[in-house]
Amino acid sequence: MNISSRRSLLIGAAATSLLLSLTACGGDSEAAGSATAQYKLVQNGVITAGTQAEQPPFAVTDAAGRPSGFAVDLMNEAAKRLGVKVQYKTTNLQGILAGLSAGQYDIGVAGVGATPERKKQVAFTTPYYWGFTDVVTLKSGKQTKLPDFRGKRVGAVSGSVQETFVNREMPGARLVKFKDQTALITQLLSGGVEAIVLGGADADEYAKKQPIRIAVEVDSLQGSAFPLRKDGDPKLLKDLDTQIDAMIDDGTYIKLYKKYFHDPIATDLIKERPNLASQVVNTDLEPTQR
Repeated sequence: MNISSRRSLLIGAAATSLLLSLTACGGDSEAAGSATAQYKLVQNGVITAGTQAEQPPFAVTDAAGRPSGFAVDLMNEAAKRLGVKVQYKTTNLQGILAGLSAGQYDIGVAGVGATPERKKQVAFTTPYYWGFTDVVTLKSGKQTKLPDFRGKRVGAVSGSVQETFVNREMPGARLVKFKDQTALITQLLSGGVEAIVLGGADADEYAKKQPIRIAVEVDSLQGSAFPLRKDGDPKLLKDLDTQIDAMIDDGTYIKLYKKYFHDPIATDLIKERPNLASQVVNTDLEPTQR
């Protein structure tokens, strides 16, 4: 794949992490109250969602201080169709997963890889996105393949699928763990690490604004999905998947996807959500052989 002509994203920059609480509603309050009464939730009458503020293009904070991004837009649309309220609380990846396990959140709304290890801790919807894993260096970097990073300090967010990638796919690299992507970028720019590993969509957004380059790109091993409490309401998980499939069928999913991505839809995602096939055939989003 020619990295210089890679996909572009159409979102604004992420803001710094902060605690916020915002409600996304669908229908009137009476309808929302009736709908949420169907589910076993952390708070009566509202879905409590942990999200991130610095994970473009999946979850960011917009100019008005509200969460936005591909994952947030999907969740808000699903909530609107279900007639439920969503209250967002900003944390980091570890906070989302720990908060779900501790019963603080009903769902995580961000780009969270549905790994086998995480499936032991939380429940997942069917993936809603499938992308790439990128190894990123400063523009002055010369590395072009994974073995080039042997002996190099390579950063990844602690507990992320990218941390697992460094351990499994970059033998000899010296893993350095950070709490979030903001810290990763800061350390790369300051020389604290020689490379970092990000999800492809995240890397694209940062590369538009920082003097960095994509040195290596590979297909992700798993898709991004919404994590829910393991002991949560299985009906909520099922209904969310049903609404995402409905969005695929009526074209809403593709509209939201195009808002943030120009990539073809991944073949792996179509295997998970077969209804996508008819939506992308003979379009620029149809999967291509890579």
